Amino acid sequence: MHNSQLFHKWIPNKGSIENPLVLIHGFLESHTIWYQLPLSKLNRPVLLLDVPGFGKSDLLDDNHPSIAYFAREIDQLLRSYKVSNCQIVGHSMGGYIGLDLLEHSENVQKVILLNSNFWTDSDQKKKDRTRVADILLKSKNLFISEAIPNLFLHPEKHQTTIDALIQEAKTGIAEWYAYASLAMRERSDFTSFLKEHPERIEIIQGDQDALIPLSTMKENCTGWKTIHIVKDSGHMSLFEQAEEVIALLHTLLQTN
Repeated sequence: MHNSQLFHKWIPNKGSIENPLVLIHGFLESHTIWYQLPLSKLNRPVLLLDVPGFGKSDLLDDNHPSIAYFAREIDQLLRSYKVSNCQIVGHSMGGYIGLDLLEHSENVQKVILLNSNFWTDSDQKKKDRTRVADILLKSKNLFISEAIPNLFLHPEKHQTTIDALIQEAKTGIAEWYAYASLAMRERSDFTSFLKEHPERIEIIQGDQDALIPLSTMKENCTGWKTIHIVKDSGHMSLFEQAEEVIALLHTLLQTN
């Protein structure tokens, strides 16, 4: 019996939960983003969850903002189900959480970064995270309305999706979102860890991702890691090129 505070659900709802795929959403998102993908094509149990402070999961941490807190809560959930071997797909912030789990949890074997990265923020990016936290506390809804469309390469093609994402994000609590922004600012660098264990990470990257430029990703991966590039997509590849993303996931997970 699980005792985690995290909202979560299994797909399928019944049957074996051995060797599951754990899907971790990004900033201003919830588990609902994954419904965009035909998850049944993965032919394995999938665990969907809401990160603390997002969707239906409360944020109960009063300490210094930390990605490690998110990871500990998810690890507790995995332990409650006695999951001993799983892979993670993390979108954006979800990738940062996945990497923390990969290094510190014996239950996680592999992480697929989807529109995410493995290095720490630059000084300017850290300042931006602080600014985002401040703006969220002052004008959460305005920030959300402006930020989410900018994640898409062609927002005009995804207006219905964008409207739904904005509407859901606005139901969240500004202080909890600000915590997450500051947690990302303080996250660890996993470059050395991954270079020592390259088989434990895969990278799926939008070719036009404005938040994580492909040129930067290539520079950081040169000589040790292949990038799986999704063409004609920005930071929201799972919405912009859903069929290609699910095909990549299916292929990468079959190689385990």
